[in-house]
Amino acid sequence: MRAGALLSLLFCLVAVTQGAEILLNPEFDGCDIDGKPTSWTGSLASFSFSTYSYLFLNSPPGDKCFDYLYSNPGLNTVSQTITIPTTGNYDFSALVACFVNNPLVTCEYTLTINGQNFPLTGATNVPGADPSIFLPVTALGITLPAGTYDLVITSVYVAEDSTSVYIASASLMPAGGGSGDPHMVGFQGQVFDYIGEAGQVINLVTDPELQVNALLNLQKVGVNSFMPGPVMMEMAFVTRGHTVVINAGGYQKEETAFVTVDGVSLPVGQSFLDGILSVTFTVLNTNSRYLGLTGNDHIVAQADVKLEGLYEFRVFMIENGKDNLHHTKWVTNFPRRFLDFNASLVDLDRRPHGVLGRTAA
Repeated sequence: MRAGALLSLLFCLVAVTQGAEILLNPEFDGCDIDGKPTSWTGSLASFSFSTYSYLFLNSPPGDKCFDYLYSNPGLNTVSQTITIPTTGNYDFSALVACFVNNPLVTCEYTLTINGQNFPLTGATNVPGADPSIFLPVTALGITLPAGTYDLVITSVYVAEDSTSVYIASASLMPAGGGSGDPHMVGFQGQVFDYIGEAGQVINLVTDPELQVNALLNLQKVGVNSFMPGPVMMEMAFVTRGHTVVINAGGYQKEETAFVTVDGVSLPVGQSFLDGILSVTFTVLNTNSRYLGLTGNDHIVAQADVKLEGLYEFRVFMIENGKDNLHHTKWVTNFPRRFLDFNASLVDLDRRPHGVLGRTAA
């Protein structure tokens, strides 16, 4: 099976609910400025870019203010109390700056939610500079149950009196994705079902840098019988220079899942890297529950497709039909294979099209 050309988007949105930003005043637009702290407990003050633009080499679009977080050497923290409305996956991103007149000094950031540490990409050895520059730090695909928690950002740097740490924005948003036949979650937490047909290709994301399509088909249960409700059997990622195809596998037991890059098979355990594009193919052989995912499916492998600074996709290759205990003996005549995926919009200023892409607006 191969994903074909982009088809017209004919879909029905069912039971739509709008997700919301979890953090208070994430972009600091309209924040109290020039000496009064914003929503971060422990922050010193917030200021206007227009007044203090000389401190920075860049002013992130849409941000009118920045928060002055730390001035003391060593370990410093700021925090917010957050309420997670529904159990699910969430993405954290922030723009941080390390201001110091010693180029050898670096800052490091950590994120904890309810006492649990979540590694931040791009958060180690953040270079100090004068003037400084805002750089992104992210923690994507955080699984959180519903509840109220403390979200804490910690920064550590060497004992330099002149070192200061700033933040221009911080966001905790539901992560997008699709599962089953397929149930979709938008980039802003919108929940809907895509009602498609077997053999249909749906466009998930269209962007100048990336197009993502998914092929729907039915799971086979007999020689001439199929389960109702088409699932995602294949996904294609088209960038400016490459095409990545992720296939769940076929109806025959020996037709296992695979990944190709530009038509060439990517071996399990291997990675492909070219410019901002990276692709990895990893064996898992675990139950979806152990990954914090919904359902009770056996995940044989995952593929990660990332465009640095733009998008990150994690595609799960699901294979049901073997015994639940050891997953070694077939108990169905035909494998029940399909794909689920999580998606993260790293660049929050992008406005892609497509079934999933349009949820970013």
